[in-house]
Amino acid sequence: MRMSHTQCVDELIREYLLYRGFNGTLKAFDAELKVDKDKGFRVDRLLDQLMQCIYSYDLTSLREIWAHLDQRMFSRLDHHFIAAVKRLENAMLKMYLINAVINGKQDKLTDFFLKMTPEVQNQAEWKDWFMLPFVKNPEENPTFSVHFTRQWQDTLLASLHNFLSIIFQSMPQPVLSAFGEDAATIKSLQEENQILRTRLSVLLDGGQGGAYQLSHLHSSTKARLISVADVVIPEVPPSPELMDDFYIIAQEPQTAAESQSKTLKNLIRNIGSGLPTSPILGRKQSQNSSSQQNQHSVSIKFPYNS
Repeated sequence: MRMSHTQCVDELIREYLLYRGFNGTLKAFDAELKVDKDKGFRVDRLLDQLMQCIYSYDLTSLREIWAHLDQRMFSRLDHHFIAAVKRLENAMLKMYLINAVINGKQDKLTDFFLKMTPEVQNQAEWKDWFMLPFVKNPEENPTFSVHFTRQWQDTLLASLHNFLSIIFQSMPQPVLSAFGEDAATIKSLQEENQILRTRLSVLLDGGQGGAYQLSHLHSSTKARLISVADVVIPEVPPSPELMDDFYIIAQEPQTAAESQSKTLKNLIRNIGSGLPTSPILGRKQSQNSSSQQNQHSVSIKFPYNS
């Protein structure tokens, strides 16, 4: 994956700078890495940073991170994506407000609207949110109740995770990064070639000479031979409640940039619409509510590990 290659390339650069004795350049490089706003193009780390800003009520940092992503990547997307990006941004800001309400941070609500009113007051979807600080039990109000649910928040994070992953995978690579991928591909093809040669030898020699060759294969190659020849991996569909629009992208072959762009245009326009409900995040539930949560709430895992 691209993110793991980025880390690998970073290490190669550090090793080269050490080898060349470019100590000043190495110090500057390490300093840049420590404040890397792209987090090595690792989506999980970016999401962690955004959520940390929300949980610590750091509105300024939250806005700075989003502005960086917008300038670095979002602004280069096709204009059809502008509305989708704006919905994601507004959803993150609303999650900030919901977290403040849940934890009784009335001062953070006041501070938010003092700072953000000039920017959001003319947006139709923010019209009702100006009364949030004055609503008693907003989690029971039809306007806000869905935003207090765990499933709404998980769905938002899953959509943002997939959105960033797609963007990172679509970005043009530097030659050095592509070299690493090409080397890995060549190695994989060589292993496959060895596996096919061994299997062919087994068939031609009636299992005798081929069996000898098989016994001398590297253990990892033999394991791969067994897995390729004998194992059928079942395809497990995702839960329909959690499958958002982006899941389809992973199932469709992307043979050209135009095809990928068309797919993204069709899928991204529905971000944030029709979100279901589930138990309120962070609130203690009665025994009956807990039972209902066990039946209807769904846990989202982020499998993207770099």
